[in-house]
Amino acid sequence: MSSVAYETFSFAADPQQTTEQQSKPRVKRERSDARKNQVVALVFLRQGSLDVEQWKNVAAFVTYTLQEELSIRRSLSTPRRFLDGPEDGEGCRVLEIAIPLPQKNPSPTLLECSAIAKTASIVSLCQRHNIEIVLQPQALYVAHRTPGLAVFDMDSTLIQQEVIDELARAVGRYAQVSSITEAAMRGEAPYTDFEASLRARVGHLAGVPVSIWQHLRAGIISFTPGARELIRVLRKLGWKTAVLSGGFTPLAEWVKQELGLDYCYANHLVEVDGHLTGELVEGMPIIHAEKKRTLLLSIAEKESISLENVIAVGDGSNDLPMMHQAGLGIAFNAKPKVQVQAPTKINADGLLDVTYILGYTVEEVTEILRQEMVLEGGQYVLKSLLKEIYL
Repeated sequence: MSSVAYETFSFAADPQQTTEQQSKPRVKRERSDARKNQVVALVFLRQGSLDVEQWKNVAAFVTYTLQEELSIRRSLSTPRRFLDGPEDGEGCRVLEIAIPLPQKNPSPTLLECSAIAKTASIVSLCQRHNIEIVLQPQALYVAHRTPGLAVFDMDSTLIQQEVIDELARAVGRYAQVSSITEAAMRGEAPYTDFEASLRARVGHLAGVPVSIWQHLRAGIISFTPGARELIRVLRKLGWKTAVLSGGFTPLAEWVKQELGLDYCYANHLVEVDGHLTGELVEGMPIIHAEKKRTLLLSIAEKESISLENVIAVGDGSNDLPMMHQAGLGIAFNAKPKVQVQAPTKINADGLLDVTYILGYTVEEVTEILRQEMVLEGGQYVLKSLLKEIYL
């Protein structure tokens, strides 16, 4: 027999749709005005709301400033659309602007787009209007429509907590563990590399019963809003997904099962007689920054996926190598230094905003997710992938 868990989903399902209408996602494959020699700016409103006239002003400022940074003639005749609402922008917070380039101009790379997005004029513009801009080459933006590989960090990305901190807090050893973490962040010896600081922190977990994992899963660890929905959308579109974590396998495997991920890599802790020994399993790889990068490469090669069709999402400095290796690296609610170094960044309430960076509209996302919804207790909810099968 099987048990199926459910969680509430924020988009409303249309009860008037027939089963046949809901059976297949109707996803637009490409904008009709798509052209390779242009860049695409996604403008995210960080807080509050804008009326139609305010959006027009923001769009004009963004367009003019980007054209100036790109050293091209100023013009407002640029294709625009809102990804999360009506054409006039009422109630919207995500605007897509396509900036055409002269045919003789080479299209900038993602790193060049990233550098433009970090110039003083763009940073000042974003601060004045409370917006965030993700700039991509059109060719890359269109390439997202081909299913690829999406890899994620776990702590503070797919889930809202830092697992080792919660482990230490649960057994009254948070102060010792956090002091090592802080020393490592300051670059103090002997914690100048990830493995040294990891082993030192794990040492404080000696004697902790393995039942701690169930305790954390039952009420401490929570998924980042939108994580379930984002993975569901990617799976439905044919993407492969992976979690590459500097955390630990008991929770990473649970996250993999809960979300329906294809791959999971994390660190292995030694367990003896139902307790942690405070050691890492010898011979098993340490999932540090470089290992995340090589794992991304190996999974992409195994799945025959071009790096252009790989996205990497994380929040920490040990995620930067995989972000830069991927076709598109996204710093999600990341530490300030990481946001500066990452190819792109987004500060959002939920992970589902990643779908906008990939060029999908709220209508497309809603349509995909509607197929995963069921009526439960008088409301439409998103059925979880978690199924426990007893043979």
